Amino acid sequence: MRILLINPPDVDSSLFDWDTAKRGRANNYPAYGLGVLARHLLNHQHEPRILNLNHEILKVVAASPVPIDYDLVWEVLLEAEVEAFQPEVIGVTCLFSVTGKSLVAVCKLIKELTQVPLCIGGVHVTHDVDQILKDTGADYAFLNESEKAFIRFLEVIEGKSTEPLVQVVTQEGLRYTDKLIPRSEELDVIPPFEMMDVENHSLYGTLGSWYGFRYQDTRIATALSNRGCRAHCSFCNVRSFNGEGVRQRSLESVLEELQILKDRGVGHIIWLDDDLLMREERAIALFDGMVKKNLNMTWDATNGVIAASLKNEVVAAAAASGCIGLALGIESGNAEILRSIKKPGTPRIFRRAAEVLKNYPQINVRALLIIGFPNETLGQMMDTINLCEEMNLDWHNIAILQPWKNTPIYDAMVDQGLLGEEGKLKDDNAPYQLGPYSRQRAVEQGKIQQSHYGEKKGGEGVVDFSDLTRVPKTRELDDIWFTMNVRLNFERLFLETRQIKLQQQLTWLKYVSEKTAPDNALILYFYAYLQWKVLGEIDESLMVQIHSRLKDSQYWREKFKLFGLSLKDIVDYDFPKTCYREERMWQSA
Repeated sequence: MRILLINPPDVDSSLFDWDTAKRGRANNYPAYGLGVLARHLLNHQHEPRILNLNHEILKVVAASPVPIDYDLVWEVLLEAEVEAFQPEVIGVTCLFSVTGKSLVAVCKLIKELTQVPLCIGGVHVTHDVDQILKDTGADYAFLNESEKAFIRFLEVIEGKSTEPLVQVVTQEGLRYTDKLIPRSEELDVIPPFEMMDVENHSLYGTLGSWYGFRYQDTRIATALSNRGCRAHCSFCNVRSFNGEGVRQRSLESVLEELQILKDRGVGHIIWLDDDLLMREERAIALFDGMVKKNLNMTWDATNGVIAASLKNEVVAAAAASGCIGLALGIESGNAEILRSIKKPGTPRIFRRAAEVLKNYPQINVRALLIIGFPNETLGQMMDTINLCEEMNLDWHNIAILQPWKNTPIYDAMVDQGLLGEEGKLKDDNAPYQLGPYSRQRAVEQGKIQQSHYGEKKGGEGVVDFSDLTRVPKTRELDDIWFTMNVRLNFERLFLETRQIKLQQQLTWLKYVSEKTAPDNALILYFYAYLQWKVLGEIDESLMVQIHSRLKDSQYWREKFKLFGLSLKDIVDYDFPKTCYREERMWQSA
């Protein structure tokens, strides 16, 4: 059968930003899951084709000198593919909720173009299947890892099998919930990269957290060595989607896949694993295998690794095999919060991991943090700040909790009455998304107005930390986020003396200032500071850029005043030793 597999545009037209995409900062991951499914289809004598609409749109953006009609472009691409290929079944995937509206739009157009069975699947679909089936009008929704379930479905509709359907819900409300989860050799499938244009994704968009650390002509792709995670974190949907435990591919299969990518010109790998270091001896064998095959590729673990596995022999093997970046899942520095969210880590374990990582300064390490857990106090947030300052990692990705449906923490927050309509936090206007289309980026760009809780306390953007037992309101979290971001990511740069780390941070802020947020005055300020520290001089055009941003943006003028920063610091090459902290803001520091 001819099967058309579609990856929708990452965001719908209301979120799409031409300037962001034109700078190459829009996310552009290969459709790895569809690639795995396509390989299974090929192995069963079907004829799959992959249409990654997100990738195709970004190619059009790169080639166009003027802004495009976003919806028209993907609609034309989709219609042309359906007409040319004449598929007998169409499958559409959706990973993140931010792509949900785009999924609906794609499915509705498919329904107008053809009457063939329309199937949907992926993490987003699995976690809210009934509502998404209703919204999309799809005929079938497949749950969890569904490559085996989809193959059986095709055999049934072809009349080649009388086995019952599994892992599927129909538009009519029929539910087939028995599972066929891939195991053992069934995991050893390598996507047909030749039909995915895999080596060219990084030419048109961004992949991973360390994209800016590679040379511009380095081709970047993704790989997956195992599925699942040993942890039970209550805020995470990995176990509800992948099931309990970790299932691992053979090392031979993984290394063969890396060699294929290398032969296609890929020079950097992003591991998609949620628990890359599960079974430490296997991780070491994988990294040693990369060295023995002389792959000469770099890699990072954007999804994060578990701190308990960061032992010296593991990190040494990782560094030798080309590791340039690790994300470390910390979430909180408070032991009580860590227990409540079932995080497989403690402050002691995190400190021990940091001590190991100090021996490998060539690896840029980032902490993954979350604030806004149910009943989390300001004092518990201060514990996170204090732990992170003690660990002294390179960067901190701070997120505000927006719970996924079908996770333990979501269910608990519903029971406690903490969530409003559509699963949003009460008194919150929008989900807080990391990345190029985040709420914070919209605030910085002036697209939405930030509501400062601090105005009622006598200072714009200032959160009163005088009572550490207090649970902050949801509307305070934006200001708490911003203050933590300044303290943990930027102020620490004034204290950094290691040349390799200063160079890493210069590389990072150069990328962020050019690609991600050229209108973020705080990033521009510290990019200028790092130019001075590393290069000995500051680009005059950067001074002009900062001056223009401060002149045009009241938001940034207020932030600079709050934290004691000024353009004069840059002009005079005379920077402060710290960012200004109001006494009541940091009484516990």
